[in-house]
Amino acid sequence: MPPVPDRRPPTILGLNASDWSIVAMVLIVKAAVLAFGALSFEITNDEPLGSLAHWLSLWNRWDAPQYVLIAEHGYGAAGDARLALVFFPLYPMLIRALASVVHDAVLCALLISTVASVATGVVLGRLFALDYPPRLARRAVWFLFIFPTSYFLHVGYSESLFIALVAGAFLAARRARWVEAGGLGALAAMARPNGILLMPALGVEALAELWGTRRLEWRWLWTGAVVFGLGVHMLVNYRVTGDPLAFLHLEYAHWSNRMIAPWQGVAVNLGVAHTYNPHDAAMIGTQILFYLAVGLAGTIAAAALLRPSYAAWMGLNWLVFASQAWDISAPRYLLVMFPLFILIAILARNRHWHTAITVWSLLWLGMFTSEFVRGHWAF
Repeated sequence: MPPVPDRRPPTILGLNASDWSIVAMVLIVKAAVLAFGALSFEITNDEPLGSLAHWLSLWNRWDAPQYVLIAEHGYGAAGDARLALVFFPLYPMLIRALASVVHDAVLCALLISTVASVATGVVLGRLFALDYPPRLARRAVWFLFIFPTSYFLHVGYSESLFIALVAGAFLAARRARWVEAGGLGALAAMARPNGILLMPALGVEALAELWGTRRLEWRWLWTGAVVFGLGVHMLVNYRVTGDPLAFLHLEYAHWSNRMIAPWQGVAVNLGVAHTYNPHDAAMIGTQILFYLAVGLAGTIAAAALLRPSYAAWMGLNWLVFASQAWDISAPRYLLVMFPLFILIAILARNRHWHTAITVWSLLWLGMFTSEFVRGHWAF
């Protein structure tokens, strides 16, 4: 498949009318989610939010404080600070940089996620529009931002930054801008561990270009730049502990997590669903299994209906997610399997499926958001 020429219409601040429509949609959804979370907290906890700091604390849960800790103090070699080595450095680096101006690391994290989430929407809209009508591309972005765990795109987590970089790498590759693709891929691999999977996925895209043009290009070698992102994190681990793979050892030692066969990972979650108390059985048993099933169905559909590079990205990520000895975050991880949402948009061409998916997404988005702001585990 030959690369797609860049023929964008006139822009304002670099964004065309379709981009601005997506920006408005993302900001509206973001405002609604953040407002709903705050109101939900006040109602369910019977507790007023008396200050900005209190409101910010609602979203600074679970992994989010770890990024703030790294931004403020760096990585540590001992005690609880050592556990932060499992978190990749790009997001806390950005928090630290912005905090030199804003002086509130928690607020900085939310601001970075806001910018990154808008970028995610715009870049995905442009990427999807290369192959599908603009209306369908916009619908795919809509389903991403109302997905039940999409609140992670707005809070102090690295998901929105990561997806923006991954989508940007794919968009650059589709336009034969392989230097940009490699650079964005390297940044993605500095943001999250599965960023390294961009190297084979972009390699598949290069093969697709070879198939279309019948011409070898040395620029495809830039896909190898992705490995440097992981190398940065390994270097951080080495400088702090003397072990470049310390983050993997900590995953196992502290969280009992390691790579196993995917059927073994599924068996673990089946056991949780059958033996834990009702809350945990549902949240870290049944829900994990359901979202893994959605991811698997999406991967199979992608192999049949979408570009090979999209199917490769979906399949590799699903295997990583399903092969965890202790997977309690699959519903959040599915966000990065971005081709899933163009499949959902295609399915939602049928108005009955559109209604069903929208209602399901919004109901569970509200429920999971409410759990998260109350400090309960919600992936």
